[in-house]
Amino acid sequence: MGQRNRERILCIILCGILAVSAPAMAEMEIFAAGSDQISSVGVLDIAQNLHGDLYFGTDNGLSFYDGAWHIIHRTYGETSKGLLSDHILALEFDHEGNLWIGYPDGLQRLEGDSFVTMRDQQMLKSLDIHDLLRQDREMWVAAGNSGIHRYLDGAWRWFQPGGREGLGCNYVTSMATDPASDTLYVACRGGIWFTEGTGMSVAFSPLVKPELIPEPVRGIHGDPFGGIYIYNATAILHFTQPDQWWIPVTSQDLLPGIEINDLAVGSDRSLWIATNNGIYAWKNGQVRGHLDTTTGIRNNAVKMLSIDAEDRLWFVTPENVGFYQLTRPSMMGNPVIPVTTFEIPTMIPASILTPEPRITPDVSIQGSPENPATTPDPLAGFLEALRTFFKRFFPV
Repeated sequence: MGQRNRERILCIILCGILAVSAPAMAEMEIFAAGSDQISSVGVLDIAQNLHGDLYFGTDNGLSFYDGAWHIIHRTYGETSKGLLSDHILALEFDHEGNLWIGYPDGLQRLEGDSFVTMRDQQMLKSLDIHDLLRQDREMWVAAGNSGIHRYLDGAWRWFQPGGREGLGCNYVTSMATDPASDTLYVACRGGIWFTEGTGMSVAFSPLVKPELIPEPVRGIHGDPFGGIYIYNATAILHFTQPDQWWIPVTSQDLLPGIEINDLAVGSDRSLWIATNNGIYAWKNGQVRGHLDTTTGIRNNAVKMLSIDAEDRLWFVTPENVGFYQLTRPSMMGNPVIPVTTFEIPTMIPASILTPEPRITPDVSIQGSPENPATTPDPLAGFLEALRTFFKRFFPV
């Protein structure tokens, strides 16, 4: 057998080995609105069930993803068999795995295949349900300008703005819990209130923020590692009880002139930040990566983020919905973060900005251009070992 044939056989075997060892999962997946994908890119809330399936409340029905897309639309007639409306404002799963769905004109709970509709204003002082949050066995419901309601063990309780429980706001914009202390935080147009009570002993107190972050607050998120994140268009603030405040990052740290729209916390404590210039990964005081149109998200105006149980970073833009796989199965939790040069938003004159450096994290450079450091090529050694093995069967 000639040398060329031996090399051809060796190449075929090597390619097979590499194909088996290569990860099969794509890093980026993009979905557009359509009957076989998500029902609309107008996503207003995202929730995850106990099995890790993602549910998307949109302005055109309910979509959920379990490896394939499924869409549920409003069923006219009997409300127990379908959605109350195709316009969904809020989603949350309770401790029994039932999906709660908030609409501009009512509230439903999906129990198995049956929808239970709640439109009784003896229970809900407003039917504009714009936020839902589970805290252990309790379900908190933000409704119109009437503060919040709580559902616990089949009983409703209304926390009236300015009532005896101390909630000092009307319109609740977002809610979050601190997983470490199980404290409930309620963000309103007039500030942030919190309570550590449960059951009958619930009393709200105002959270007095130092002048670290200007108004208005855009949202709050619980930190899985303890505390909460508070953010607006220009800064992210972290708070831990009883009185520990610090600013992890501002929009100036990312790129001057951009706006912060949302955030998510990674399993390695990275902050993933949605902006009008893509998604930034922030860790240890520096930008660790940047996802934008050059990496496949197609539109840099990222509105919403969510990280699921499979460590996929889901994002929502005006044009599409998609996810980026933060970790590969073989990497066991090590983040795969691409780094790209930063785009300058078109709204900012390029003349007033200096080019942002390309950031390459965790790279140690040894040696110099005159005497660069070299490392052995492991692939060359592997090929030489294969050649030695096959020489036993195909001697020259």
